[in-house]
Amino acid sequence: MSITIRLAIIMTITVLNTTPVFASLQQCIQDQIVTAEDAMTIGELRLLCQNRTAQQELAHTDDEISPTSIETAINKRIKFEKEAEQNPFALLAHKPNYIILSNNLASPNEQPFNDAFPNEDAHFQPWETKFQISLKVPVIRGLFGKADLFAGYTNRSFWQQFNKVGSSPFRDSNHELETWLSFNNDSEFLGFRNRVIRTGIVHQSNGQSGVLSRSWNRVYADFIFERHNWYLSLKPWWRIPEDNDEDDNPDIDDYLGHFELSGVYKKDQHSFDFMVRNNLKFGDNHGALQLGWSFPLSKNVRGYVQWFNGYGESLIDYDSYSNSLGFGFQLADWL
Repeated sequence: MSITIRLAIIMTITVLNTTPVFASLQQCIQDQIVTAEDAMTIGELRLLCQNRTAQQELAHTDDEISPTSIETAINKRIKFEKEAEQNPFALLAHKPNYIILSNNLASPNEQPFNDAFPNEDAHFQPWETKFQISLKVPVIRGLFGKADLFAGYTNRSFWQQFNKVGSSPFRDSNHELETWLSFNNDSEFLGFRNRVIRTGIVHQSNGQSGVLSRSWNRVYADFIFERHNWYLSLKPWWRIPEDNDEDDNPDIDDYLGHFELSGVYKKDQHSFDFMVRNNLKFGDNHGALQLGWSFPLSKNVRGYVQWFNGYGESLIDYDSYSNSLGFGFQLADWL
């Protein structure tokens, strides 16, 4: 490289902006002036230093990015909920909210109703409307300096709206009230980052009496993980014991087990969710699998397809096998 070109480069870099990027570029050019071969052109020298500076800046940026600062679906949800709290009357979505037209591909479970009303014929239809409404409210933020206290309510109902002979009854309505502490976290397990840990207590019942009554109480923990577009929830629980003469469903653990594994895979504007339960008993195995797919129809409404197979779709059916497929609308997703 000629003396004239070297002097021209030195004069040029002295007028560059003194930001960190330009400083790195300037240092690279200065180093190359001393070591570069005479045959190297100004364009080649500039391109070499620009590439090296860009690589260094990218590596530096990656080191500074915290997983909690990346705009993941969980971070967006946490940010949205905190902003929504500016309105003291705001209710937040908890579990998915949807309404679907569902068809039970297995025979509807009529036995509990025949036992309760032996002189009447339940005569349930396989087609019914299934909907879920799930809301929560933050009670206390920053409890103990690190936890948020929430309370929530979820209703899942099964409406025989086409059953005109039976006056379109609600076959079952499940009410779930819970309260929990939510802790933000940032630990890693098998490549998945545990972002949130929840621990709480939940009561679930169908509001019926006599032989139709179903209810149970549980203490649970919920570990929420994320990796790329995958979001997983591992939720083990322990059922609070009841007196035998007051227990509506003493064997419910045999069908619903002691945990629930659920997850969501988000791709563009589509969400694919699943839920798995199992009692982990090889001799008398029972469980459930639910798969769902939601997709945008408008700004605020999404289409929803859901398939359920197994035990416990509703409390009245906790010990009865069901296989249902539904199509409808989703108003709020998991994330």
